[in-house]
Amino acid sequence: MTAVKRRPKVKLWTIISRAVEEGAAYGIRRAYKHTDTPTHEDICEQVEREVMNALAEVLDFGITFEDEA
Repeated sequence: MTAVKRRPKVKLWTIISRAVEEGAAYGIRRAYKHTDTPTHEDICEQVEREVMNALAEVLDFGITFEDEA
């Protein structure tokens, strides 16, 4: 009898949800790091950057940047 190889199931919703939540919270904190009144654009930029960074920690987008190569 041959053994059946099973891979563990990944809860993608949980992983992605957690990364987005943590990235958004960190982005907001960064937007307020050097000023008490960041602009709407500053907040959006920081949140987007940190959400993408958090997602890049758990997902492989299949791209590399020159400084990482």
